[in-house]
Amino acid sequence: MADLSRRGLLVAAGGLAPAVTAAGEAAATLPDRTRFTFDGVYLDAAFTHPVGTFAQAAAARYVEARRRDPQAVGPRGNPRRGAVERFARLINAAPADVAVTPSTLVAENLLNAALGIGAGAGVVTDALHYDGSLALYGELKRRGAPVTVVRPRGGGIDLADIRAAITGETRLVAVSLVSGVTGFTHDLAELCAVAHARGALVYADIIQAAGAMPIDVKATGVDFAACGTYKWLMGDFGTAFLYVRPDRLDRLRRVEVGWRQVIRQESHVLPFETPGPALGEYELSGGAAGIFEASTPAWGALAVAQASLDYVQELGVDAISRARQPLIDHLQDAMPRSGFRPLTPRGAAGPVVVFAQRDAEARHGARLAAAGVRISTYPHRIRISPSVYNTPEDIARLVEVLAGP
Repeated sequence: MADLSRRGLLVAAGGLAPAVTAAGEAAATLPDRTRFTFDGVYLDAAFTHPVGTFAQAAAARYVEARRRDPQAVGPRGNPRRGAVERFARLINAAPADVAVTPSTLVAENLLNAALGIGAGAGVVTDALHYDGSLALYGELKRRGAPVTVVRPRGGGIDLADIRAAITGETRLVAVSLVSGVTGFTHDLAELCAVAHARGALVYADIIQAAGAMPIDVKATGVDFAACGTYKWLMGDFGTAFLYVRPDRLDRLRRVEVGWRQVIRQESHVLPFETPGPALGEYELSGGAAGIFEASTPAWGALAVAQASLDYVQELGVDAISRARQPLIDHLQDAMPRSGFRPLTPRGAAGPVVVFAQRDAEARHGARLAAAGVRISTYPHRIRISPSVYNTPEDIARLVEVLAGP
């Protein structure tokens, strides 16, 4: 049997990775159980990441400030700027190229609308993209957009199949950088090179990647990317970031309008105002935020994201990835011996590992719950996603439970 001991995995990981939090707490090491205090064994960060003490403290500070002063947060003073700056740094983007949206999927919907996806302007995607996104493209296809969905080969997507699917009507290639279905990870730079050579733009859903593995939007050449904060960014629900490559702004149309975009406005209907049209006069901003931010974002969730991004960056994404990989490697070694078929290709850079087994949920769901072990279970597959708090003992416990009758 593979070495599942704590010592064996730490040796494989190259030792512990130190960090210091922005809040000035004592240095953290990986695995870090000091700042994550949930019960049981949690191996389901791909569904949602546990809230750390740093995020809890940030949320408490935000609420306390609002309690003391109802206007402690407002248009002129709020956590948006700090959160955007930190996310931009994480993916090697400029803050001006990042907009805030309510979720990853809202960002993808807005992007498709802004690109004018419809008759004569289509999309190529793949069957391992997020299921909500596939429903989006199914609806766009019903409305006349040329949509092609590339089928997987094994647990992955062949780039040659995407290349063959792109036609003169393809405006966008849309994928999940790391598939939440199988854990397959696209080579984003190669994908962008193929799409751009054929005149198509690329959107990457990076919610299963950002914070868990290195991402460089400039090096890959990706045109658009979006990420909610409640998975590997270790934040909360209700806010997401949308990156827009600045030289693609001229291809987008504004599809929502609201106060966040208004940089000048003048009324002409109230006493003492200058005469003019009843509509008034106004000017809208440009840039990513000027196109995609219409109204008040979730400032509380952004306050949490600011703190959680500090934690992620102080640990270092490289260190997070190095510490996680031995856990995934051992799962790839051990799980087939219990009758599970690997769906995640060996060497995938992402934080997700998936196995297929007939009737997996029916066979293992109750046993996992009774043992206090949390993973994602589906009718015929399981998904395991370790994070910074997981230990070799956690992996050994999961393997033990799944090996039961």
